[in-house]
Formats: sequence, structure tokens, C-alpha cells
Amino acid sequence: MDLLKRLKRCVLRSLFLLFLVSQAASPFRMNAQGGGELRGQVLDPSGAAVPGATLTLTLDSRVVSTRSGQDGIFSFRSVSPGTYSLTVDAEGFAQFSKTGVAILAGGVRQLNVSLAIAVEQQNIQVSDQSSGVSLNPDENSGAIVIKGSDLDAISDDPDELQNELQALAGPAAGPNGGQIYIDGFTGGQIPPKSSIREIRVNQNPFSAEFDKIGYGRIEILTKPGSDKFSGHVMSLGSDSAWNTGNPLVQQQPSYFLNFLQSDLNGPLTKQASYFFSVFYADRQNQSIVDAVDPTNTTSTFNEALPNPSSVLYLNPRVDFQLGKSNTLSIRDSFYRSVQTASGVGTLNLPQQAYDVNDKENAIQLSDTVVVNPHLINETHFQWRRVRNDQIASYLSPTVTVQGVFTDGGNNSGVVQDHQDIFELQNYSTANAGSHTLRFGTRLRAYRDANDSTSGANGNYIFQSIGHYLAGTPDQYQATVVNNPLARVLMFDGALFSQDDWRWKPNLTLSYGLRFEGQNRIHDHADWAPRFAVAWAPGHPGKTPPKTVVRAGYGWFYDRFTVPNSFSSSTGVPYVIQAIHQNGVNQQSYVVDNPGFYDPATPEPPTELGTSSTSLPSNYSIDPHFHAALSMQGGIGVDRQIGKQNTFNVTYLYTRGVHQYLSNNVTAPDFDPSTYTVTGGLPDSYNYQFQSGGIFNENQVIVTASTRLGKVSLRSSYTFSEAKSDTQGVTSFPSVANDPGLDYGRATFGIRNRLFLIGTYSIPHGIIFAPLLAAQSGTPYNLTIGSDLTGNNQFNARPTYGTCGQAGVLSTPYGCLDTDPTGKGERILPYDLGTGPANVVLHLRVSKVLGIGPRIEGATGAGGGQQSGSVNGRGLSGGQAQVKLDATVPRRYSLTFVAGALNILNIVNLGTPNGVLDSTLFGKTQSLAGGPFGSPTPGNRTLFLQAIFNF
Repeated sequence: MDLLKRLKRCVLRSLFLLFLVSQAASPFRMNAQGGGELRGQVLDPSGAAVPGATLTLTLDSRVVSTRSGQDGIFSFRSVSPGTYSLTVDAEGFAQFSKTGVAILAGGVRQLNVSLAIAVEQQNIQVSDQSSGVSLNPDENSGAIVIKGSDLDAISDDPDELQNELQALAGPAAGPNGGQIYIDGFTGGQIPPKSSIREIRVNQNPFSAEFDKIGYGRIEILTKPGSDKFSGHVMSLGSDSAWNTGNPLVQQQPSYFLNFLQSDLNGPLTKQASYFFSVFYADRQNQSIVDAVDPTNTTSTFNEALPNPSSVLYLNPRVDFQLGKSNTLSIRDSFYRSVQTASGVGTLNLPQQAYDVNDKENAIQLSDTVVVNPHLINETHFQWRRVRNDQIASYLSPTVTVQGVFTDGGNNSGVVQDHQDIFELQNYSTANAGSHTLRFGTRLRAYRDANDSTSGANGNYIFQSIGHYLAGTPDQYQATVVNNPLARVLMFDGALFSQDDWRWKPNLTLSYGLRFEGQNRIHDHADWAPRFAVAWAPGHPGKTPPKTVVRAGYGWFYDRFTVPNSFSSSTGVPYVIQAIHQNGVNQQSYVVDNPGFYDPATPEPPTELGTSSTSLPSNYSIDPHFHAALSMQGGIGVDRQIGKQNTFNVTYLYTRGVHQYLSNNVTAPDFDPSTYTVTGGLPDSYNYQFQSGGIFNENQVIVTASTRLGKVSLRSSYTFSEAKSDTQGVTSFPSVANDPGLDYGRATFGIRNRLFLIGTYSIPHGIIFAPLLAAQSGTPYNLTIGSDLTGNNQFNARPTYGTCGQAGVLSTPYGCLDTDPTGKGERILPYDLGTGPANVVLHLRVSKVLGIGPRIEGATGAGGGQQSGSVNGRGLSGGQAQVKLDATVPRRYSLTFVAGALNILNIVNLGTPNGVLDSTLFGKTQSLAGGPFGSPTPGNRTLFLQAIFNF
């Protein structure tokens, strides 16, 4: 409560101080230049200047027009402050339209316009991004903005879309992954592609507005309503008869994939519009099991088992123009996911199945106000109501043979997790001469009630098949559930201030400071400085620069709240585990070498505490726990090559301290030099969340973008070299008293990654949209499968032994000793293994047909949004108009799409089995996931899609 009071006082004082500053500065600003300026250049798709183009700024009854000169350059001078709509018309080109063009008093805004050639029967959306390089902090050429026809190249499947976006963003430094923002809010379910207006990747990476590292950040902005009624209906299907089989199984049952999506948008009144979309997916999916058969351990259990699922997504949104300077947006999203027989696959046998029913409802409100000619204020609020249910299909004990198979009932039991997540933002943008200021606060609260019987069914653990056949488990773990319910209220808050200072025409300095704090950990106050510079050497500032050198440095914190799954941010808070297993609500036990084994019935709780080899265990949080900190610095060059090509190369160095891990802090001491446990058994095991990990990572990121006539390409390449002694919050070190012994190659340090996305238009309105992703092998750890270091985690690594001796295996990594105790041999480095490289090529081909009556002067499906939205942030922001037929529009259109995922039918294998004592060691038992996976159980997936626009 003291922390909440201190944060509340801090927030109120800061907002009051900002109010006083803005009011004190108002007379000075009002006496300054009364109007603002908008200038830039009009270009064609090749980058050549477009002279004589008509540009019109509109705000209610105010209309200002100008024409571009022979060099394509235009300028609006002494424009009254406000948020305008801009249209650009030129003969032979599709009309350009952009809303939300905010002009502040005394400010100068640079906006280059790239026009598209008028093409019949083809969806065209003109990008409002600069065609070259810029000194603006949010126009770094290393960023990628996907909108309009570029969206054709990415998947309509929200799950597949998430994988593709994660690959496009590249790896965020460190073990905690990147972050996704949907309409300005952290986390959330990724909306269907048809609801997406724009995707921004790695934009302004050192901004103080965001908490996490900018490289690896994705911002998704959804579509607002329009001033004309329009909509579309989409259907997509795939069937096993069209696809190639899964290479891991000999026989595969039939399966299918069906999507149905529709949206409507239009005006409610003259000052209000709406957008509503619905998405439904029905999958007859499969889980591939490739494990040793427990009924006959000389053979394998290799089957494709049904795993049906369905997804429903509803997304209504309403936008209101409340006067000349106030925009209000209300958005609701409902998400429901149902899965049957999840939890099966790879080594998990059919009895591991559990059913899942997840529901999420998110309500978002956004209010944008032009306070005065120099100040814009935005208030955003979100309430996410999450209800997740998981029920194990069998309640018999789990039977685990390390690296061989997992049988019996799922150890997760029955889990009901109810969350309410609240987020409040208040951001302001102000202009003061050559300074653009952005400041504000963000407050988040997580309320979680978790009812769980996890671990109550018990888990028999065998180190080898030999022990399994003999019926002598090496360990039995079980939890006595006295109270299945745990509740927690978590809170974190942040304040930030950022100043982008155009010091000189060719030099912009950006500097900011962020303050963060949260409850439930010892560390309550964290300061995060940010700094960036953009310099155009030798550039006079009158025209767009050709070369910009950028550098930046910042501190970024990862909150200890919920697991970061890149998108949802609705996992069970880590604190819940410590509340559950505190020795009172639930008491877990570890029984070494138990004298009992009954795979059909859990051991009675009364027997767990009386066994001579039984030890109680619990979870706790380190009393000196600190928020994880990543310190990142980088330098790069943006370069415009030719008229329509941009290139960027950036070097980043990131050092992480206070990184998260779990550790058995009461484990006996272990001497690595002799590979011997030197301490005695403790009275209990204390599994503790700690923050003592470190990592160091070097990255080189190369991005390129080109538009050559009818070809549009965006590509990124990342080289990474990372070392760490932790792989994340739930990873345990192999030696409890020396976590630094695991310092080595990081699992997240994949050496090479390549991503390419593009579109190519050919005659008759046919568009080809390829997507290519490739990466080198993923590092993985080699373990014996035994608990030889006393930490109770079965993650001991082998040593380099003498070839030919007993217990020494000859492997591609050398002769490895699986029984190294007392021999003084050198322990293998962490993550010595390297998985197979992966590459995948997707291709979509689309054709748009105009149907129905011809309409002169129509804007086509999508229409344009009314003016009034500001800066494209949060729930505000306009959208460029879409034209179905730029020369002779028709009322309706029908789009046909044929697609092939993994068109080359490349077999992308997952990480091999790294357990030396397993008969499956070195074998890959799954296909790769993420961007290299498939939305169906097949290897190459073909689909057909039809879209009707009206």
C-alpha cells in the first residue's frame, strides 16, 4: 500500500508540474509564430518528381490548396494549427489521401508523398511513409511499415500472422523476447488481417515512450470507420487432399482448415463512423507423436492424433468527432479459443491430452484533444477480461522417462485462471520552436485468481529406459493441495518525458527519461535514460537528405509480472506459483528412489511426508529481487540509393543484468572440478525466482526497401552472437551454487536470420506476394538426463570422456561421458548443440475483378475517414483511401487468392533430442515452429481464398 501511495503522489505531482509548465509556456508560444508549416516533395513510384500536383489541406470549412513545383516540392506556410486531411491529385496517378496530419503552431512538418500509377481493377493504397531517409526519430529506415497492398503478402491466419511478424521484427536482444502493441496497448490478441490498417516494426527504437527494447517491437493499428458504407466477406479453405504429408509420420488422417471473415464500416452520423468485423476459424488439426512406445520399448510410437480447434473473434469499433478538436474512439474485441486434446505431441503420448477453453474480452477507449495550438493530449484506457480453463483428460500419475516419452495423466491437472488487466495511459505532444515534446504516464494493474490442482496426480521420473523396464523410478514428485485458489493484485506504473530537438537542419537530438516501478518485488524504482541522435553530414536541410547517421543508447526494464508470450501477455503471473506452493496452500514433495510404483493411482498424501527419502519443496521470490535491465547501444547508417531505394545497417550491443532465472537455493554444494556433490541433503528444496543472470549480445541488422515500378520489396537480415547464463524465468542452472557455470551460447542467439516480403503486379491486375524466411540452427543444450549435481532438475551436462570407456558415447560433439562423477573431466559448454537450419517460402497470387455498375468519382471500398484523428497514435489515426479501379471504378469487387505455404516443400526440422541417455538422442522428433511451421499438419499447405468487397 505504501508503494501505491508513493506512486500515486508521484504521478499527481508530475502531471500537475507538466500542467503548470504548459500553461506558463502558453503566452510565450502564442506570441511566437501563429501558424505552422507543412512541406515535402511529390514523387512517382520510381522516385522521380511529380510537378503540377494539386495538394489540398482540409479541416472542417477551412480548405487550403497549393501545387507542387517543377522539382515536385510543395509548401504550405502559415497554416492555422489543427489536424487536417491531405489529398494529392495528379493526372495519371491514383489519388493520395491521408488524415490525421497534425500541424502545430511554429512547427515544421516534413511529409514526402509517393503516388501510385492508376491501375484498373487492383487494390491500391498509397504509403504515407517518406520515400527516402529522414532525420525524424520515427522515420528510421531500419523500421518497416506494412500497409495497403503490402499486407497481401502476410497471412490471414492470426496465429500464422503472429509468427510472420515476429520473424519480420527480428530477435529482440536477450531472453525475454519482443513486445507487440495493438492500438497503443501492450499485448492483446492479434486481430484479423482485414481489421489491420497498418503495422509498424522497430520504429523509433530508443524512444522513452516504450518500456521494452525497440528492436523487436511491433505496433498494430486497426482500421477506423469511414464516411461511406462499405465492407467485405472473406472465405479461406485448405484440405489435406491438396497438401503434402507430414514427413514425420507414415500414415496421416484427413484434416481441414476453414476461415470465414467479414466486416462492415460506414457513417453513423455526420460526426461518427463505425467498423465491425467478425472472424471464425475451424481447424481439424493434428498432433504428431514420435516417441518410444512404452508397451514395447524396442519400437516407436509414431502417430498423427486429432487436435481440433476453433477460434471466434468479434471486433466492433466506433469513432466520434466531438467538435473541432476532440476525437473519441471506442473499441471492443471478443476472442474465444477452444481446443480439444492439446498437450499431445513429440514425446507426449495420447494420455497427456487436456482440453482448453480460453475467452478474452477487451474494451478500449481513446480520447484525443487538441488542447491549444501547441499541445495535443491523448487518454487511453483498456480493460481486458480473460478467462482460461484447462482440464486434463486423465488423472492418473504422469510417467516421465527422460528424453524418451511422457505418459499417464497430464501433470497440469485442472486449472481455471481468471484475470482482469487494466491499463491507463495519458500522453501529450507539445511543440516549442525546434523542440517536439512528448510526455505522459502509463498505469497497469493485474488481478488474477488462479484455481489449480497441478501436480496432485504425481509424477514418476525415470532416468533411463532400463530403470523404467525394471519398475524402479528415480524420483516421485507430487503436490498435496490444501487450497487450490491463489489470488494476487499486481501493479506497475511509469512516467516518461521525451524531447526531439531539431538542433540544426541536419541534426536532431532525442533525449528522454523514463521512471518505472512495480509491487511484489524488492526493487520498486527504476530509472531508464534514453538518448538518440540523427545526423545528415553535409546536408543543408532544404531537401530530404540522402544519408543519415543514427546512434542511440538506452536502459530497458522487463517487468516481473506475467510470462511474455510476445502477444497476449495474459499468462499466469509468476507470483501465483509462489503463493500456491508456499507450504501452506499447497505442499509439494520430492521422493528420491521411492519404494513404490503404481502408474494407475497417485500415492496417498499421507505417505509423502513419511517416506525416509521424502523432502518437501516450495517456491519463493528472492528478497533482493530486481527488475531485469537491458542496456543497449547502437550506431547505424540510413542511405537512400537512387530514387526509390533505402538501405540501413545498424550495429547493436546489449548487456543484460539482473536477468531472471529459477534456482534451487537449498540444493547441496557441488564441486565442478571433480563432478561431485560435496554437501548434504537439505531439509527442504526452495525453488526461488532470482534476478542474478547476465547476457551479452552483439547484433548487426541490415534492412533494405525498394520500389521499382510494379515491384515492392522489404528485407531484413540479422546477425547475432549472444552468450548468457540464463535462458529465462523458468530455466534452472545446472549447478545451483554456481549459475555462472552455464555462461555460454544462448538459446535465443540464433546466428543468422533473413526475412523478405514483397509484392509484384503484372498486367490484368494480378499480384504476386512472396514471403521468405530463413535462419541458421538454434543452439540447444546436451544433458545426461540424470540429476548428478544435486539440484533436483535432471539437467546435468556430460563431460569429455575417453573414447571406448564404459559410459562414454561417441557423438558428433566428441566422446561424451554419461557417468562423470569423481573423474575430474571437463564439462561440456552450455548449448553446444546446433539444430538444423530452416528456410520457407510462401507465395500468394491474387486477382481483383470489378463487378456491378460503373461509378464515376467513387473512392472504392474502404472509403476515407473523416478528419479529426491525431498523429495515428492509439485508437486515432486515419487511413489512406483504397481504390478498386482508379480509372473506371465499379461498385463491387471480387478477389480470388491462391496461396502456397512452404511452396518448395522444404522439410524444416525442429531441435534434436539432446538427452544422451535417451535412445532418441540426436534425432529430431518435430517440425520447426514459428514462421517455419504450418497452420495445418501438412508440410506444404495450399489454400484458396475469395473476398467480396462492397
